[in-house]
Amino acid sequence: MDEPELIRRSAEGDLEAFEALVERKRERVFWIAYHVVGDEELARDVAQEVFIRLYRVIRRFRSGGRFDAWLYRIAMNLSIDLLRHERPYREAAPLEEMGEAAAGPGGGPAARSGGESPAGEAVRQRDIRLVFRTLAAHLSRKQRLAFVLREIEGLSTAEVAAVLKTRESTVRNHILQARRILQDELRRRYPEYCRPPGGTRNS
Repeated sequence: MDEPELIRRSAEGDLEAFEALVERKRERVFWIAYHVVGDEELARDVAQEVFIRLYRVIRRFRSGGRFDAWLYRIAMNLSIDLLRHERPYREAAPLEEMGEAAAGPGGGPAARSGGESPAGEAVRQRDIRLVFRTLAAHLSRKQRLAFVLREIEGLSTAEVAAVLKTRESTVRNHILQARRILQDELRRRYPEYCRPPGGTRNS
């Protein structure tokens, strides 16, 4: 069943369709929440609340709109509300903790052997995400969110601006700054992930 049909049926009260929709969006919502609250346990709490809220309001979603942008706005608002009421804003996990989590038995990233098998590819993808979390601690909250929404989740600049409630030029500036910081920190902390000298760089 395609996503618009799942959304339509969920809005009509079809619990099976809603559960299928939740399953599709669970990881992405957690990822967005994590980049706001900076804590895995809190992010899981937010994700649970997001889908409770979604079940209550999905009938308000306008057919033909961008569902992901709408859902991410809910996730961001609930994440920020939680921070305001539960605890002060926390940055992403400490670099030392994330660096240890991303390290393999030999002290370097475990993804060095990735791609040899489906299991190896899963390890590689997990490791890349851990490395990103480590580096993302150097970004401001809005830089992280702009980068994740635009470069990872694939929202348009206009959609990211709507989610963040800012101008498109500001989103572009956040992403440009985030790229520079991430590239600098990647070269410094994880040179094995950098392109070899002479490699091309995407603009």
